[in-house]
Amino acid sequence: MEKMTEIIVRVLNGEASPSDKQSLIAWLNESQENRENFKKLESVWNAISIIDKSGDFDHEKAFLKFRQEVDLKLKASRKARVIKITDYILRVAAVAVILLGIGYLILSRDGEPVTPVIAKCEIISPRGSKTQVILPDNSVVWLNSESKLEYNNEYGIEDREVFLEGEGYFEVKTNPDQVFVVNTSGLRIKALGTTFNVKSYPSENTIETTLIEGKVDLENITSGKPTTLVTLVPNQKVTYYKVTEEAGIEERVTGITREDATPAKVKEINPLLSNEEVDVSLVTSWTNNMIFFDHETFQDLAVRLERRFGVNIYFLDDGIKNLEFTGKFSDIIIEQVLAALQFASPFYYKLYDKDIYISEKPILKKPSPDTIL
Repeated sequence: MEKMTEIIVRVLNGEASPSDKQSLIAWLNESQENRENFKKLESVWNAISIIDKSGDFDHEKAFLKFRQEVDLKLKASRKARVIKITDYILRVAAVAVILLGIGYLILSRDGEPVTPVIAKCEIISPRGSKTQVILPDNSVVWLNSESKLEYNNEYGIEDREVFLEGEGYFEVKTNPDQVFVVNTSGLRIKALGTTFNVKSYPSENTIETTLIEGKVDLENITSGKPTTLVTLVPNQKVTYYKVTEEAGIEERVTGITREDATPAKVKEINPLLSNEEVDVSLVTSWTNNMIFFDHETFQDLAVRLERRFGVNIYFLDDGIKNLEFTGKFSDIIIEQVLAALQFASPFYYKLYDKDIYISEKPILKKPSPDTIL
């Protein structure tokens, strides 16, 4: 029992070894109750990830307490264990939200309520998790793995403006007097009250905005003066291509090389947009711990798997990168994903802690850095 406690904590903390993960898989396969218990513990662990931004909360102490609670409750009846652990950690997470200064009052030394002076609130969803944020106006944001949301202390007073890096799912409260604005790198998304998804990772050359309900406007802000690009309707996804190298975009769209293109023609493509009607449930599937992919290359899929499971994936052969996969996974661990992908296209993989190596041939020892592509 004590061993399983340590394994659960290491898995949730992203420090599990391959043998730990195999032990967890075996434990999960023992019963449906074990699987349900682990899912609840995982959701609690993800909830506590917002706490470490508060200077008034001892995150290390909370982490130790979590380990102790898991151990104690594993020894008690399973039903009571899950309820008590969940209640305790969710209470801790709720207190942390208040301490973060999200629209609440704190007490002064004299016991009088005072408004917290916070110039900027920053919430980070670490790799391998997702985080829920409730804004002062009760708008709800889900942040995907490796994402960051920022807003200042005037939110809801002077404006409703947030800044996003990564991916976020927004459920915006209607306020006719204040437009809700999401700022990304070079793009602004404006809405009064609506539900939409924005994907804008700094390492990627695109910004994807998908509207579920309501209406949003997309504005280009690269020139300094906001310019409306398009107004979205429900079930529409717009992809905005960041202009980082004009000639490269010109060649990708028209097939014209730098030598053939005239400077005037290159400047015309700024920015490049594409519109499509999509199944929004698939775009937002990550909010339900699902991974959906449609004819996606292994190289692109690996980036998403790294974010979802908090691992590093390395390819040892070029050919494997271009393998294409279609499917979806829900509430499973990385070994199960890789095992399923092997049924579609044969390849070999080896785990070394958080590092996963993919090869066309069996991997007998840990690859050296110079063999990684």
